[in-house]
Amino acid sequence: MRARSSSRGRRSWPQRLLITFNILVALAALVAAGGFGLARQKASQLNTVVIGSTGRATDEVDAARNILLVGTDSSSGLGKNDPVLKGRKSEHLADVIMVLRVDPKQNTASLMSIPRDSYVEVAPEYSKSKINSAYGGSGGAADLIATIKHNFGISIDNFVEVDFAGFRGLVEVLGSIPVYNEHPISDRQTGLWLIQTGCIKVDPVQALAYVRSRHFRYQTGDTYVKNGKWTTDPSSDLGRISRQQEFMKSVAQKAIDQGLRNPSTALGLINAGLAAVTTDSELDIGQVRRLLNQFQTFPVEELVGNQLPTKTAGDSDNSYQEVLWAEAEGLLDVFRGIKNDDELEPRDVIVSVRGQQSATFASQFESLGFDATGGSTATVRQTVIKFGLRGRGSARLVASYLKVEPKFVFQQDLPGRNIEIEIGSDVAGIEQTPVPIESIPTPTFPPDRTPKTTSTTTSTTTTTVAGSASKTTTIPVKPTGSVTTTSSVPGISTSTSIVVSEIPTTTAIGVLPFNAEKSTQCG
Repeated sequence: MRARSSSRGRRSWPQRLLITFNILVALAALVAAGGFGLARQKASQLNTVVIGSTGRATDEVDAARNILLVGTDSSSGLGKNDPVLKGRKSEHLADVIMVLRVDPKQNTASLMSIPRDSYVEVAPEYSKSKINSAYGGSGGAADLIATIKHNFGISIDNFVEVDFAGFRGLVEVLGSIPVYNEHPISDRQTGLWLIQTGCIKVDPVQALAYVRSRHFRYQTGDTYVKNGKWTTDPSSDLGRISRQQEFMKSVAQKAIDQGLRNPSTALGLINAGLAAVTTDSELDIGQVRRLLNQFQTFPVEELVGNQLPTKTAGDSDNSYQEVLWAEAEGLLDVFRGIKNDDELEPRDVIVSVRGQQSATFASQFESLGFDATGGSTATVRQTVIKFGLRGRGSARLVASYLKVEPKFVFQQDLPGRNIEIEIGSDVAGIEQTPVPIESIPTPTFPPDRTPKTTSTTTSTTTTTVAGSASKTTTIPVKPTGSVTTTSSVPGISTSTSIVVSEIPTTTAIGVLPFNAEKSTQCG
């Protein structure tokens, strides 16, 4: 595994747009054009990183898959006098963190951005820090994946990273990106200067300046006024995420359109990204080919973009984004793949194994399909399974594979289907074939923790920016199915209901100057 820079601290320059998905599209385009052999050869040249057991093993072709997309501040591949480097040091930190979920069975794709300054428990020590710091240590991608699993209860199947040169190189191959700009926009920090309105073409330099923009300004009219008033978008990083997601769709659509029609363009896209893209060692061209074949008719505009709800907290010396957990649950459930307890499969459950021979037991659980990792090896006498509010069915499923009757313990801070198991000296091993789930006692909640009704529907959090350029768009996530489970807790007359239906989530915060609908008419 590659060592990561341990440099930390506040940085005045902004995060990068992650457009890695276009590289995968380009590979698929080359395959579609009859160049599978060449695509395989090119894919073999990608830089890879080993994420080990932190990643979920996914062998099923049509299984839902979560891909962690990371954009870094690495300036590898840029000249020393490149304007992007003005006033900056070359570092290697995660400044864009996104999870792309693709579900071939449902023919849906969703994207969730996690603000880089989200304040969570960070691996490997799980002390509180900003989430992007998980990528700066020696653990790199593996620590970031472990952090996401621990805090959000989301399994990660694959990992892709891209840097400065990768994004700008892609746009250079495509020539420019057509958009419909409704307002003059600028940013002195990144060099953004797009004062023309209507249908315009964004060149590679301005494209990078746009997606980097954190000190974003605009004029409220549709015509540039020299010496006119500029209004600053106060949403900063959060607004930038919204602009990145929207612009990503425009670039992806052009990559698909040109790449599928022109194999040489696809090859150019691949060559542009080879030096700047890193994937996990398990993601191969065969998987990319199958995924893109299944999604070849999927309209890019139907990619649902979401942003983890947060609010600014801390002080001037240490500001960060505090996760709004209650409002985030519905969105997180989409990426967890929450379903009825009676439909649970091992791959739906994240298992952290502790106690005697934890690594051995974690490996055995992983071979059965669980997303399992080993932990501390402290000696315990009795086997204990810990579960959270959503984890009762998961606890029973794990218990059905154990050659012992475990003790169930409720632990409120365990998210989603996360389970912690302490392997005691009383366990005789793991069954390859589970006992009937009906024979496993239903774990109970403490009386003061029993949820009367738990719904995965979130409230909508928005940041409204003054001025005619302000936009806050709320788009319902396509339902992944209705989930309703009712179970009686001994001694308590309440029921627990978990419903996944249409989940309203804030998909755009801040100023979005490009009109997506009108942009489709710009050639």
